[in-house]
Amino acid sequence: MSRPSRRDQQTTLEAPFRPRDHGVVSARHGESHRVAGKKPVITARKGPVDALARIDRRPAGNTSATEDDPRRTAVVDRVVVVGASAGGIGPLQTLVAGLPEDLPAAVLVTVHLPATADSHLPRLLSRCGPLPAAHPVDGQLLSPASILVAPPDLHLTVRGERVRLYRGPRENRQRPAVDPMFRSAAAAFGPGVVAVVLSGALDDGSVGAAAVAAQDGVVVVQDPVEARVSAMPRAALAAVRRARRTPTAELAAVVTDLVRPPEAVPGATPHPASPERSPTMTGGPTALTDLGTPAALGCPECQGGMYESTPDGAVSYTCHVGHAWSAQSLLDAQHQAVEGAVYNAASKLMEIAAVHRRLAEVPDALEGREEHLRAAERAEQRALRVQQLATEDPTP
Repeated sequence: MSRPSRRDQQTTLEAPFRPRDHGVVSARHGESHRVAGKKPVITARKGPVDALARIDRRPAGNTSATEDDPRRTAVVDRVVVVGASAGGIGPLQTLVAGLPEDLPAAVLVTVHLPATADSHLPRLLSRCGPLPAAHPVDGQLLSPASILVAPPDLHLTVRGERVRLYRGPRENRQRPAVDPMFRSAAAAFGPGVVAVVLSGALDDGSVGAAAVAAQDGVVVVQDPVEARVSAMPRAALAAVRRARRTPTAELAAVVTDLVRPPEAVPGATPHPASPERSPTMTGGPTALTDLGTPAALGCPECQGGMYESTPDGAVSYTCHVGHAWSAQSLLDAQHQAVEGAVYNAASKLMEIAAVHRRLAEVPDALEGREEHLRAAERAEQRALRVQQLATEDPTP
């Protein structure tokens, strides 16, 4: 079958998003009517859409291949996984604009988004270049020359040749997060992975990049000098010494060269890494023995005990319910927790002072007016000293 034209793709991708029909119609929200000579037809009324329908949205006429789609003629044995955060949309557009329409790899993209965001990124990326972009649905087959973008509040991962979406524990305080996408791609495709790290804060993606490199995949990093926020690229370069530091304008050419093998091997299959064991991937708690060595640290999200692991050389921490942290993200969360505790202590001291000042106004108080005023002054002075701790620079 011939490939849809650029105009057809753009028209399709700009169609309104509609909830996918899951084959279940509630009698409360639907009604039946008869057409002469035909079986009853059920039509849905407008009403609340269930959580799955809100997640499972795609443009009408989506060009992504399904399992029985005759267009799906090639085994996907290469994937390009792209992670970005603050300042990453611009370089992501530059990358997508330069990819060819016959790219022999599936492209997966995770950009940090608020949970309640209404993401228009697929439409934006579709307009940048020849590849169609969309939010995937859970279980969707990967297909070459297409872009799948992580929906808000869901981790985008892969298992085998299928997309897996999880509303699992946050990693590095993010959902979607870059690390689980990178790790799952490394586990599923081994050396067939090209991981790209773009502009962003902290170090999400560094642990996943190390996992990709450990399975002989290639890590491409936007030159931190050109990144608007250089922390993520610098962390990836530190985690993977042989990562390819690449100018923004050359990202597409480098990625394209990496996914085009010098000689195609018929029937080639990916070399899988060891199975991913994180709760984010399995969708539930993982055996504690699989998480690493117990660490004398509490999870900033749930206060549960954590485990340290360095399977691919990058230090990471995971609690028993699955919140995962790279080292820098954990430090940032700990500093935030300390700041919150300091301000909480200062607030309580100010409340103590307020009560003492109120009691000083009561004629029949058990203690004298002067004692209450002195106690209030001491509490206020302590509150000021405590607040000074919060204003100090926590970095060494």
